[in-house]
Amino acid sequence: MQEPAKKRDIAWKTIAKGVVMLAVFGGLSYAMEHWGGRYMSRVSDFVADQGRLGPVVFVILNALATMCLVPQILFTVIAGALFGWKFGTVYASVAMTAGATAAFFIARYGVREWIRARFEGHAVFRKMQRLSRTHPFHVISLSRIIPVLPFPVTSYLLGVTEVRSLPYALLTWACMLPETLFLASGGHLLHSGITGKASIEAAVIFVVVGVGFAVVVHRTKKRIMESDTDD
Repeated sequence: MQEPAKKRDIAWKTIAKGVVMLAVFGGLSYAMEHWGGRYMSRVSDFVADQGRLGPVVFVILNALATMCLVPQILFTVIAGALFGWKFGTVYASVAMTAGATAAFFIARYGVREWIRARFEGHAVFRKMQRLSRTHPFHVISLSRIIPVLPFPVTSYLLGVTEVRSLPYALLTWACMLPETLFLASGGHLLHSGITGKASIEAAVIFVVVGVGFAVVVHRTKKRIMESDTDD
C-alpha cells in the first residue's frame, strides 16, 4: 500500500510545483510591472521587436539549460509570458525535447561509464535499467509523466539504459506536452492579467489542460502499476 501512495504523492507534487512556480513568477512579474517601471511590458515589447531571432535565442538557451540540469518549469512559464500560450508551448516543447535528446546522446556516447559509476547504487536508476529491457516505453512515460528525479537528470540517466533514441525523443515530447501547455498557458495568463490584457482563452486552456493533465497522470500511474503487478 505504500508504493501506490508514494506514486500518488509524486504526481500531485509535480502539479504543486507548477502551481508554486506560477505563483512565484506571478508575484515577481506583478512587482516588476507595477513598481519596476512596467518592466514586463518592456521585456515583451523587446522580444516582439526581435522578430524571428527572439524565439531562436530562447530555444537555444532553453535547450542548453536542460543540458546543464536547470529545471524546465521556469523556462516554460517564461515562454508563455513572452510568446503567448500557443507559441510559448511550441518553443518550450521544441527546446525541451532538443535539450533532453542532446543530454541522452551525451550520456550514451560521452559520459556513459561515469554516470553508471555515479548512480550504480541508486534504487531508481536500477529500476530504470531493469524496466528499459522489458518495458522501454513504460520507463520513458513513467519518468516524464510521474517523475521521481528532475527532468534533466532523468534525460542523462535514460541515455545509459536500453531505451532507443527515437522512441525516447518522441515519447519525451508527447508525454511532456500536457505539462508544457499547462505551464505556458499559466505564464500567458499571469502576464496578460498583470499587464492589463486579460486572456479568457488562456484561462480556459489553463483549467482544461490542468484537469486533463491530472487525469493523464492518474491513468498512466494506474496502468504502470497494473503492469508491474502482472510481471
